[in-house]
Amino acid sequence: MKTIKQLRDVTDPFKTKVAGAIRRMAITLTSKALWQLTGFTLPDGDVETQKAEAFTGIGFFARPPSSGKPEAIVIMVNDAQNPVVIAVRDEKTRAAIVGALEQDESAIFNTRALVVIKADGTIEARSASGVAGLLATKADLAALKAAITGAATVANDGGAAFKANILAALGAAWPVGTTKLKGE
Repeated sequence: MKTIKQLRDVTDPFKTKVAGAIRRMAITLTSKALWQLTGFTLPDGDVETQKAEAFTGIGFFARPPSSGKPEAIVIMVNDAQNPVVIAVRDEKTRAAIVGALEQDESAIFNTRALVVIKADGTIEARSASGVAGLLATKADLAALKAAITGAATVANDGGAAFKANILAALGAAWPVGTTKLKGE
C-alpha cells in the first residue's frame, strides 16, 4: 500500500503533465516522414500507439530496419495533434554494425554498410563486415595511363616486354593511394 506522500507524488499535476509531454517510445513502423510509435503505457494500462513527426537534422534522414529495436524520445508540445520525435537510436543495429567506436570517432551506418570518421582523421567507407583499404588517386591513374601509353611492345613475345616496361615505368612505390579516404 502506498503512503500519502507516494500518492501525492503519483497524482501531482505537474508530474502528470511532464510525464504526458515527454515519453520514450519504441518505433514499430516508419512511413515517409511520420513514424509509428508504440510502447508508452497509459495509466489505465492501455498501450498508446501514435504517429509522430521526426526532427532528425538538416540533410540527414534515416528509417530504422525492421530487424532493429529502434526507440525514440518524443515530446507533446502544448496542444499539438502529433508528438515530435526529438531523439532516436537503434542500439541493436549500432552494436551489431558499428561495435565499439574508439574515442573521437563517428559513424553513419545501416545494416549493410558504414562510413567511419576515424580519430586520426581518415574516413572509411565499407560494408558492415568489410575492411577498408587505400583508394587509387588521380595521380595513380595518370601514372598508370602514362606507363601504358609509353610502354614499348615487342612482336611475338606474348606481352612480356610490355609487362616489364609498364612495371619499370610505374616503379616499386606505385600506387601511392589516398591518405585520408579509404574504401572497400
